[in-house]
Amino acid sequence: MNQAFKNVCIRCGKERVFLREWTERVGNSVVINTETTCPDHECQKLVDKDNKKQRDKHILMKKRSEQRAKERNRLRNEVKIKH
Repeated sequence: MNQAFKNVCIRCGKERVFLREWTERVGNSVVINTETTCPDHECQKLVDKDNKKQRDKHILMKKRSEQRAKERNRLRNEVKIKH
């Protein structure tokens, strides 16, 4: 695999190593996915932990946003019914 760029770890700055590659079909396109990992296993565990924390935070914010939207719609429907 010949790369024109370097993929460095966001935490320690070491160059990440190739883990696996797979292809997916999305509509009419073929997407090639590559997974890389930090060569330092302890560092990668911390990166994974931070990524999970950010992902969970994003999911929680999205759920709260959806709940607020449902509440707004419920209130609008109540106002329409009263009039």
